[in-house]
Amino acid sequence: MDEKKFRSGFAVLAGLPNAGKSTLLNVLAGGLLSAVSYKPQTTRQNILAIADGDDYQVVFVDTPGFLSAQYKLQQTMAACVDRAVGEDADLVLFMVDASADYALNAKLVEKLKTVYCPIFLVLNKTDLVKDSAVLDALEARVKADLPIEKTFRICAAKGEGVEALKEAVVSSMPYSPAYFPQGQWTDRWERFYAAEFIREQIFLLYKKEIPYSTYVEIETFTEDLGPKNYIRANIHVERESQKPILIGKGGAAIAELRKRAQKRVEEFLGRKYRLELNVVVSPDWRNNTTMLEKFGYIVRDER
Repeated sequence: MDEKKFRSGFAVLAGLPNAGKSTLLNVLAGGLLSAVSYKPQTTRQNILAIADGDDYQVVFVDTPGFLSAQYKLQQTMAACVDRAVGEDADLVLFMVDASADYALNAKLVEKLKTVYCPIFLVLNKTDLVKDSAVLDALEARVKADLPIEKTFRICAAKGEGVEALKEAVVSSMPYSPAYFPQGQWTDRWERFYAAEFIREQIFLLYKKEIPYSTYVEIETFTEDLGPKNYIRANIHVERESQKPILIGKGGAAIAELRKRAQKRVEEFLGRKYRLELNVVVSPDWRNNTTMLEKFGYIVRDER
């Protein structure tokens, strides 16, 4: 490998909840690295997905959807966005849902005005917009707000337009040695993804506030035990009234959750697992600093 010709850097995906960042991340990385659902705010922490080739390595950063913080957990999510676009980025991919109201992006646009790296505009879900003139007008509106270097029109869910975007991202990376070993997919441990995929299925199976009120804690995670591989996870909820909803009549709901989550985990890890789920009531954990620290959402600077 000629390091003088090797490109490596960080590309940050920034956008509103449900703009399609996690879907795009999975397509770019060629794996199932980020939890995806039709509900917003599925991603709560920055997730790195690493795409590499013979002469490049791009570290894609999936940030939580940008939102106005209403409780401490959302404050930490907003801080993830700040840190990613402010410190980590060699490039920002500003993802805009082409079928939604662009005005909702106003606060994020103000934040992106402060970044020093190039910005690519990624208009996603363009398959939902039949009139190309509407897309032209949207692109012009964004360019009036931000110094957009390049624009891409894609449908991440179908993979349309993604290859051209990836090629442009690679070309925009600085010449630099790789940050991670060749072939490494992510900086996260496997148990993190086990929790993410359980939480993903909660988003898909349950309604209203339940998904947003849950945190999945991996209590036991074994590997290299063949058919005896085992995961025990605690699902934290905020109120006693939420526990029976999560469990369902006769345990039917949590049994379906366990089945779906186990399948998803096995697909990702490439080996069989026995998954056990337990529901725990942790009152108002989203506003509890101690709990947020325990769950890894708040990391203290020890310097």
